[in-house]
Amino acid sequence: MTHTKQSKDNINPSHYKQGNIEVIDFILDQKLNYLEGNVIKYMSRYKYKNGVEDLNKARWYLDLLTGKKYTGNLQKIADKVGTEVSDALVEVFKERQKSDGLRMSGIGRCERAQWYSVKGYEQEPIEGSVYLTFLQGHILEAVLLGLIELSGHKVTGQQKKHTVEGVNGSQDCYIDDELVDVKTASDWSYKNKFTETGIKDDAFGYIKQLSGYGKTEGREVGYFLAFNKNKSTLKLCEQQLETDIDQHIIQLKDKMDSDTPPMRLAKGSTFGKDGRERLNMNCAFCGHKESCYGALTAVTKGAFTSYYVDQVAGSF
Repeated sequence: MTHTKQSKDNINPSHYKQGNIEVIDFILDQKLNYLEGNVIKYMSRYKYKNGVEDLNKARWYLDLLTGKKYTGNLQKIADKVGTEVSDALVEVFKERQKSDGLRMSGIGRCERAQWYSVKGYEQEPIEGSVYLTFLQGHILEAVLLGLIELSGHKVTGQQKKHTVEGVNGSQDCYIDDELVDVKTASDWSYKNKFTETGIKDDAFGYIKQLSGYGKTEGREVGYFLAFNKNKSTLKLCEQQLETDIDQHIIQLKDKMDSDTPPMRLAKGSTFGKDGRERLNMNCAFCGHKESCYGALTAVTKGAFTSYYVDQVAGSF
């Protein structure tokens, strides 16, 4: 193709005419589209015009072309995610060490269950399906944080340790310098428990746990990043933290020192129309339910097992 030369070559400058084939001729001959043409254009001229800036432009158009638009070092982030998944898998098969103290992850949970743990009561064996659920959560968290980092956000402070009144715990991370706890949730929990203003009906004590992490840095606000396992959607929930969490821990430690267990959960069980007392979900999944309630009768229907208190042999 012959091009008419103009002053200063503004239409077809020299950096497009290096070698035996002009860039525009190659693009037209190969019938490349706009995105493809721009990849070739910037790759062809980078040595003669803008250097790394042109390479970055070529990468940007290539990312658009392939549908993979991300920032950061993909391989480095992928390797980090792989290491975290590997560590989580190894952790699942490690022999469980018996814990005789309070942990930050438990300070908002049932005080009576914590008392049994601190006093050395034997827990029910954890089923393999529960370990698999924990592993699934760790894997999803690692992959999710990797994708967040690739999207251009700053992810730091993963598993940073905190201590409040002698109780230890490890946070999930900071995202863009904000304290964030990642939670994987069922579709029902995602819709009903996680809101834009925090968690509703916090049966598992997540707010107190996050407040403990925030206490060491004087934070008043933290965030829950909820991931819907069923639909792969995300929700960021701003959570006001309990700034007096240290006082709660002091009182909790006093209760753990007592020889008398704390009160049971207020709604730990309900009575059905047949007069039988059935444990609600939180107590049904507790590893200390038999120590707490005494004799229980298990009734399995489908995938769920209900536990009924033996009114004669049960503990009151």
